[in-house]
Amino acid sequence: MAGALLGWVGNTVYRRLLARLLRRRLARDKLPHHVAIIPDGNRRWARRRGLPAVAGHLRGYQVARRTLDLLWSLGVRHVTFYGLSRENCLYRPREELENLHRLLGRAVEELARDKRVESGRTRVFFGGDLSLLPGWLVESMEWINSSTKGNAPYTLAVAVCYSGRWEVEEAARRLCREAGAWEGLRKAMVFGWLPEPDLLIRTGGELRLSGFLLYHVAYTEFYFTRRLWPAFDEAELYRALLSFQRRERRFGR
Repeated sequence: MAGALLGWVGNTVYRRLLARLLRRRLARDKLPHHVAIIPDGNRRWARRRGLPAVAGHLRGYQVARRTLDLLWSLGVRHVTFYGLSRENCLYRPREELENLHRLLGRAVEELARDKRVESGRTRVFFGGDLSLLPGWLVESMEWINSSTKGNAPYTLAVAVCYSGRWEVEEAARRLCREAGAWEGLRKAMVFGWLPEPDLLIRTGGELRLSGFLLYHVAYTEFYFTRRLWPAFDEAELYRALLSFQRRERRFGR
């Protein structure tokens, strides 16, 4: 037991020192403007520790808040999280979904009190098939969406009960109803008002998009890590950003 504790302390100290070193290597003029994140691995992290799924989701939420703070402190203006897929909202166990709904409600409340939001510098947007959520949660999300719509220059977007195919289909239906034309397809999309992501980070070791922002990531750089989201730390974030900065982006030219 003592040996495991010492090992954990040693690794924590090492990761913090590594984070400081990596942060110094970042070129502030080459940071991505928009970072999208698929925070995968909450349930696996909890299972490996003999904890219920809700413990993994809570830890994941805490990591998301910390990661968001770090990105904004560096000057990254737009951050989009994949909160829940549409399939998650349809097929996850009821108890787990109820816990996730409460966690999302807490997120809305805490964001509403955040000084960066209250000051008008940060827009918050929850988008997806919100019809799959309970009414009280939809009201909270729609309230913060509308009340922060004019805020700038920072943005936090959260995809909830979302799939990329659903977004394209919804945009097409909206265009057919409103204009009968296809020219404004991207503008009609739920997340079409955001600039396209420069960097997409996926944790948990999976090498797929799982339907996240399918239309928007045509020229996005990807960073995959085996670390589960609750173990995603400052050092791993800086590794992702440094990986982005080493790449040459030609956009097909």
